[in-house]
Amino acid sequence: MTPSLLLFAGTGLLVLGALTVLFVRAPATGVAILLGAGMWPAAHSTTVVHLGVSLTPQDLLVCCALAATAVRLVRHPPRPHLVLLLLGFILLLTAFSFLTGAALFGPQAAGNDLRVPFLYVFGLALYGISSGFDERLVRRLCVVWVAAACVEMLRAAAWWARHGIGSAVGQVVIDGVPSESRALSAPEALVIAQAAVILLYTTRLGARRHLLTAPLLLTVVLLQHRTVWLVTAVMLACWLCTGGGPARAGRRGLRLWLAAAGLCTGLYAVTTGLLGRYGTDLAVSASDSGTLSWRTAGWYELLGTLDGPGEWLTGRPFGSGFERLLDGALVGVSPHNYYLHLLLRIGVPGVLAFVALYATAVRGVLRRPGPASRPLVTLACGQLVFAMTYQFFPEQGLVVGVLCALALRGGPDPAQPDPAQPVPASATAVPRPLPALPVPHS
Repeated sequence: MTPSLLLFAGTGLLVLGALTVLFVRAPATGVAILLGAGMWPAAHSTTVVHLGVSLTPQDLLVCCALAATAVRLVRHPPRPHLVLLLLGFILLLTAFSFLTGAALFGPQAAGNDLRVPFLYVFGLALYGISSGFDERLVRRLCVVWVAAACVEMLRAAAWWARHGIGSAVGQVVIDGVPSESRALSAPEALVIAQAAVILLYTTRLGARRHLLTAPLLLTVVLLQHRTVWLVTAVMLACWLCTGGGPARAGRRGLRLWLAAAGLCTGLYAVTTGLLGRYGTDLAVSASDSGTLSWRTAGWYELLGTLDGPGEWLTGRPFGSGFERLLDGALVGVSPHNYYLHLLLRIGVPGVLAFVALYATAVRGVLRRPGPASRPLVTLACGQLVFAMTYQFFPEQGLVVGVLCALALRGGPDPAQPDPAQPVPASATAVPRPLPALPVPHS
């Protein structure tokens, strides 16, 4: 080994050690680094280290987060909870499937299959749990999330300035190569939608929050990912029913009527051509059914690859691929359905554990009312809808981890009541003065 290579390796280890310390001591900063790496294309496509498995910068960051998780779990072991049991069961099934796949198909193939939808997602969920997120850290995380969404919005605007808005079924030619015409991917659009919902719940900003919420939601619409449209509609419905503090039924009804009127107006503008070329692109994206039909046929074919009760119980090992025959062509891309993805890799018990993890975490968060409870539950509902047509990505694992971390903090904290709940009359009533005692005659 040459001196220059030794120097490079030593410097790399020092940087990784410093990042691990940062992940341990400053979770919000660590989350900001992870989100920033997700927005940098080279971070998840350029190999920087090859140790039997090709490692990218994002892989190394996740490894630092996992090392920080181990440190924090040793220093501050969490109390036993059903959430931890379910997550541990999922990780155990994942490890078994990976070891089997590495023995059959090699560590590179199994590692590539494991990387994003399992190692990133559940590893970062464990990091969120170990970081002990409380209300203060969740507020910092929300600031980081909104900042990342604003950067994504600017990236989309820069793309539109060069290539136009495009549509869900169109392509653009970049450097002679046909490429996706939409500015951002569906996971990136989901981050923007989640940031908009977070801002809607931030009632401390008053009406000023809508100055940023409106362009974020408009960006989601123009990105033309129909699954993200549906997720956004679900999250907005949750906010309309639960957000905005102790709003009276009349105010909530007014919000519902205004939302319905805005939706009808937008649909009318698109269908009648009032938005011109942009409206045509939106109408084409909304009316296309070919993608859903193609995915549905692929799901049916993939279910047929599970051979016997054993594979339904344990799934097929990592590295076995997702090949299926569609329209006479062999397709090997991911299933575009996270529930099916879990079924194919960790079996029916893994899918049930995943759903039970969400149900247990949501119930635990709702039992501990606080400013972050309802926004996190709303984001969780959106995630469950998103999983129907896409796999999870690293940032969504962080949301799962924060949700579980708040669930682990126990029941209601009387010292921090939920400001969205009305104060009982007994707490605000002014006590009556005691009657004056009679003055004895001298």
